Amino acid sequence: MRARQEPEKIDREEKIERGEKIERQVEGMVLELLPSAGYLVELDNRARVRAHAAPATRANFSRLRPKDRVLLELSPHDPTRGRIMRLLSESR
Repeated sequence: MRARQEPEKIDREEKIERGEKIERQVEGMVLELLPSAGYLVELDNRARVRAHAAPATRANFSRLRPKDRVLLELSPHDPTRGRIMRLLSESR
């Protein structure tokens, strides 16, 4: 007998089967600037993620500094990688 799954997990599996994109956006704080326009970001749950600026935001992107709050979209394949969608606030 199959174990009963939570509704959210079933929805996620159905989306994967249909080939739909699953977006997972979280907030975090920039800890460190990395080479090749990369950033080390600490999420609110204390996890650390390597991230880069999203292509659509690069044209109008201001320079990020450590301690800036950002909105990230996590990769569905690798939860330790992400894309910075926008700058939330500057904490200087």
